Amino acid sequence: MIQTKAHVVKRESERGHVILTLKAAALAMRLGPGQPILVRPGPGLDPYLPRTFHPLSIQDDLLSIRIPPDADRGHAWLRARSVGETLDCLGPVGRGFRIAAQARRLLCLGEGEWAWTLLSLVEKAVAQGVAVTLAVEATSATRAIPAQRLPLAVEYRLATVDGSRGRRGRISTLLPELLSWADAVAAAGTMAFYQTLAAAIEEQRLLLRHGYAQALYPSTFFCGVGACQTCARDVAGGRRRVCLRGPVFDLADIV
Repeated sequence: MIQTKAHVVKRESERGHVILTLKAAALAMRLGPGQPILVRPGPGLDPYLPRTFHPLSIQDDLLSIRIPPDADRGHAWLRARSVGETLDCLGPVGRGFRIAAQARRLLCLGEGEWAWTLLSLVEKAVAQGVAVTLAVEATSATRAIPAQRLPLAVEYRLATVDGSRGRRGRISTLLPELLSWADAVAAAGTMAFYQTLAAAIEEQRLLLRHGYAQALYPSTFFCGVGACQTCARDVAGGRRRVCLRGPVFDLADIV
């Protein structure tokens, strides 16, 4: 991990959230999909704790982060940043997604707000020539990832709980069809969603084997180096610090 200054070079506002593009060459060259960064949310010690962000895009010396439209004071401060300002960043944290050399059809599954964390993986997989399907569950169309943010080569499948776009209902209704197509899976969501996914894989493929599905453990980080131990969870056969052993695990190790 490194601590570095990132310069805001672009600011976008969309549907209440703000996307900041940051120039931080030393950090971008170390980052991989699924690895978060920690950003200080103010010039002083208030708010004290850094905020966790999974970059939406990582290209050359640039990375972009999405600040959600919530009531968090730290997020509010970050949403107000403008081009030319500097942010204090720490990262990358832990281990990210890996694209297996033999993978040809990658299924990315995102539940709710966690779906945004998959965008840098989608970007990398398409660049490597992998066929990608991104399936997302959102409460409504306004909370879903806009299709224009995806590479043209990506097949986008959307399920909305209120039926405002795509298929009405939960993403679990799409799993039988999608799992029969994919030779690798990457997921981001809640632990309840991972239990549903594991059961669907076992039903479709008889066995949840190691190496088939990866999952991003739903966690935020305070130190990023394992010192505070607030991210310790029962994963991978024991009590582990997610910021060191994860945050991306084999799905078989966390369900």
